[in-house]
Amino acid sequence: MNSQPEIDVVLLSWNRAEMTLATLENLLAQQAVALNIWVVDQGSRPEELAKLENFSRDYPEVHLIPLGENRGVPAGRNMGTRMGRAKYVVSIDNDAVFESPNALRDAVQVLEERPSVAVISFRIKNFFTHQDDELSWVYPKRLKLCRDQELIVTRFVGCGHIMRRDAFEAVGGYDDHLFFYWEEVDLSYRLINHNYQLLYLPRVVVLHKVAAEARVRWEDKRFYFLVRNAIYIYLKYNSNLLKSLLPACGYLMKGFYNQLPRQAIKGMVDGYRMYFERAQRLQDPKTRLSQGAHQYIQDYELCYRGSFWDRVRTEVLTELPGRR
Repeated sequence: MNSQPEIDVVLLSWNRAEMTLATLENLLAQQAVALNIWVVDQGSRPEELAKLENFSRDYPEVHLIPLGENRGVPAGRNMGTRMGRAKYVVSIDNDAVFESPNALRDAVQVLEERPSVAVISFRIKNFFTHQDDELSWVYPKRLKLCRDQELIVTRFVGCGHIMRRDAFEAVGGYDDHLFFYWEEVDLSYRLINHNYQLLYLPRVVVLHKVAAEARVRWEDKRFYFLVRNAIYIYLKYNSNLLKSLLPACGYLMKGFYNQLPRQAIKGMVDGYRMYFERAQRLQDPKTRLSQGAHQYIQDYELCYRGSFWDRVRTEVLTELPGRR
């Protein structure tokens, strides 16, 4: 009888086959766990897909799911997760590796000891410099001083995390409509609404292959999705049109400050449009944050973000990360 904990790993792939293969080899080297790896390919070029097909033939635990097109991050993760049956589900970017061969064993051990935790978010470091990956720090800036400590948090990082399958299923998985950006926040809010906690665990480290001089191309609709999905999620969980104008104005200001006014305006308009198109479906009380959920978010996030003017200064009138 196999006593090793079973884990499903979801790995999204789009070209960059050599990096994906390196991630697969790193996963296969994990110790004291039994893995099934679901590689969801989102429309790679034929020659890139062929490399993955050749590799997967030699490893029965590696399953390739070619979609033929890019259906977005949340849809891809939903599909990969639902292909498996393991108690725990891991996601890692296809340009990242675990620092330790015991990473997943250690993460499972923490979940076994803490049943109230639905998701563990790993520490993300730059593969080349071994410094913390600033683009993957999704928590309040003030908490960077505590990045060596375990923290109860309100969201998890997509680059590397482990989740309980029963928690994922209880809240209905990711919202496919988001396509890209904030999908982890959306899922986190529903988990918090179900009285789960989320944990940042710095001793489990993922090394992300981002070159030190890499730039984030915000011009490629990235900021559009950031604004659109932020507005949609705010309305989805609060349903207060008047109060939603405040974050909407903040994103407009940030867009103009970063010379991306068109993306900001279109993102805002489409965020409201997406909410109104789905408003009737979203009237389910389960999509409203409970008083307990609001308090959790206040205690583990908002209290660290400072006053209104602090947030304008540190979050709105600032350059987008990785732009230069």
